[in-house]
Amino acid sequence: MKSDQQKLPFNLFVAVLAILTLLMLATRTHHFSSFNHLPSASIAIFFLAGMYLRNIKAFWFFYILTLTVDLASSYYRGQFGDCITTSYPALVLSYGVMFTVGYYTRPNWQQSDWHVNIIKVALALLVASSIAFFISNGSYYVLSGKFPELSWAEYGTRVDKYFFKSISNPIFYVTSAMVIDFTINRFFVDKVINDNNYANNGH
Repeated sequence: MKSDQQKLPFNLFVAVLAILTLLMLATRTHHFSSFNHLPSASIAIFFLAGMYLRNIKAFWFFYILTLTVDLASSYYRGQFGDCITTSYPALVLSYGVMFTVGYYTRPNWQQSDWHVNIIKVALALLVASSIAFFISNGSYYVLSGKFPELSWAEYGTRVDKYFFKSISNPIFYVTSAMVIDFTINRFFVDKVINDNNYANNGH
């Protein structure tokens, strides 16, 4: 993926990277403690990383971070087979879908109406998170070796049980990020642009 005119300044890139990293650690490390009841932000983080960081190195950073957290939590609980199975590598495809779709659907508040941006991101997020769910969920049931006799009907009931939660988590986090992004652009970036235009006109 090539960078473009929407690439973040370095200091802002570092700030967003730090925020997403803290969010990953705050929500994915629930395995270590029962006090953390925040919904997992992992899928949303890859979408947001693609949308705002727009750098393939950021993708691999977060993938390695998720792997490190999962290995550490599995070691802590003594249950490597619970999370780390033969289906685990398929997660990179789920995360890749989220990152790629996020990369191509970043909102542009200056050039597009706000409702166009919202509709674009909402549809992209719904499609991407659905695909990511069926990749991760389907690969787990097919490749993990834990469900050798699972029928399609039984799998359907499991999809019905977990699908909504799987897509509602990224919707929550991406919506929150969009609100923050829109507020910053509406009340700060636009003001700076208007002030610069005013000064350049010689007033």
